[in-house]
Amino acid sequence: MVRIADIEVYPQFLDEYIQAGKDIAATSIREEEGVVCLFPCQLKDDKTRFRILEIYASPEAYQHHIHTRHFLNYKEATKKMVKSLELNDLNPMNTASMTELFKRMTNYTSHNTMELTTRQQALVLIASMEAKGDIEGLKKALNNSFDNGLTVSEAKEALSQLYAYTGFPRSLNALGALQQVIKDREEKGLTTEKGSEADALPDDYNALKAGTAVQTQLCGGTPFNYTFAPQTDYYLKAHLFGDIFSRSTLSFTDRELVTIGAIAALPGCESQLLAHVSGSLNMGVTKGQLRDIPSLLREKAGEAEANRAYKAVATVLKDPIKETADSVDFNVWPKGNPNTAYAKYFIGNSYLADMNGADGGPANVTFEPRCRNNWHIHHKCVQVLICVAGRGWYQEWGKPAVEMRPGTVIAIPEGVKHWHGAARDSWFQHLTYMVKAEKDASSEWLEPVSDEVYDKLR
Repeated sequence: MVRIADIEVYPQFLDEYIQAGKDIAATSIREEEGVVCLFPCQLKDDKTRFRILEIYASPEAYQHHIHTRHFLNYKEATKKMVKSLELNDLNPMNTASMTELFKRMTNYTSHNTMELTTRQQALVLIASMEAKGDIEGLKKALNNSFDNGLTVSEAKEALSQLYAYTGFPRSLNALGALQQVIKDREEKGLTTEKGSEADALPDDYNALKAGTAVQTQLCGGTPFNYTFAPQTDYYLKAHLFGDIFSRSTLSFTDRELVTIGAIAALPGCESQLLAHVSGSLNMGVTKGQLRDIPSLLREKAGEAEANRAYKAVATVLKDPIKETADSVDFNVWPKGNPNTAYAKYFIGNSYLADMNGADGGPANVTFEPRCRNNWHIHHKCVQVLICVAGRGWYQEWGKPAVEMRPGTVIAIPEGVKHWHGAARDSWFQHLTYMVKAEKDASSEWLEPVSDEVYDKLR
């Protein structure tokens, strides 16, 4: 008996949902009598969607499975994470159809189907973490990379190349992290392939001539001359594309993947990212590999990095561009836990991080794009809002909405009906605390903010 479940997960719960799936897979489900297969697929073109192929020996085995303790625990644990769920009926299937069904399903899963090899994925992620200055993330990426075939010399080459794009301080910090990772792995007895250093260049090697040829190839056969700053033009040709790109440790394809991974992590460098995404096609990167980069960054690096890469790749390949939301750096202001206690008073998902324990200090509230709380009133107290990240709105009843950006401070008078929440295209974080609060202070929750009212805000 076969059943297929199509599940859509809220993006903010994606990592948590995947972990819950891993946890349930580690239980006794594999030994459960009558359960032949539970095969999960994460869709390649939309990482928030999953397809699960369920095969049971009989209808009775299926009924037994859905009433087991670990299944019920999993169902309860993931209920908040699932945006939609579609199930087909439990149907018999002959074994002749099984191979074709597996083939059809795996064509749509991201598992082992990226055109980017695991080694290439490693190069993109290492570069992204280096550019962000995320040393702990870089160490994790390096360890995973060495477990998947990247060599020390290749990692060293990638991180050295990046000084030309992210500066010496980040490059040197990253190389220091690489040294620490190698040392830690040696102490743990883990295998780390050293690899080979770059071949020596010939004595008559002309860096300017070679670099000009490399840069011309990158630009699609058209020579590029930066006449405004001749010295920079020389550095690009002779040093970056001549001395660095000509080193044999990494191919031109590798180096462009490294460059794209890094620039995608740099706010304000969208034009350079667009140029390298376009030029990478001339250096051996395929369209499929380019389309893999945003998904990889979204899963392993962050929303902001993924969105920048997605827009650049879609623009170059002339793919339809879906609306994306600006993210925030949760390493600066913590996202906190799902705000379940007040979820019924919110449209969309919010998160709460207590910044000062139980001392009555500020809390950091995070809103996903379009999330807002209901109209409400604070009695016998004044609420203060301080925007710390992203973009949002505050509105009092009968008055125009006020845009909130980092640094915006609003003191909400006692007894005033109001709401606050995220903009449609951005995450939003604000600190909130109460002042002039009397002993019997309270909050009165009212009607939701309608889409008709909210969608007028730009």
